[in-house]
Amino acid sequence: MRFADIIKAVPLEEICSLYTPYHEMDIRHFVDKMNELCLSQRAETNLKRLRRQAGLTQRELAEKSGISLRTIQQYEQRKKSINKAQIDTLIPLSKALYCDVRELLDSLAQATAEER
Repeated sequence: MRFADIIKAVPLEEICSLYTPYHEMDIRHFVDKMNELCLSQRAETNLKRLRRQAGLTQRELAEKSGISLRTIQQYEQRKKSINKAQIDTLIPLSKALYCDVRELLDSLAQATAEER
């Protein structure tokens, strides 16, 4: 992800404020935090968009996929990252939504490319 794309979603002051807790951590922790902050600025997750396109409620998707309603809610509210979901969760969701597993993932690089 380009720094210019990060700055669009996360103010520089907020990035600087993360120095103290993150400066001694592995860079992956900082990258995860930046991804989380940038993704939280997007209106809806790919899962939510695909579910709506399919004309399903969260409950209907849960019944059709066998994935718990709470898990679907957590992914759509970004309380859990669908990017870190197990494949045995992603496959039933993709089958229920008639999409490729990759379409469920929230790709920040893809989102910033679409915005350009």
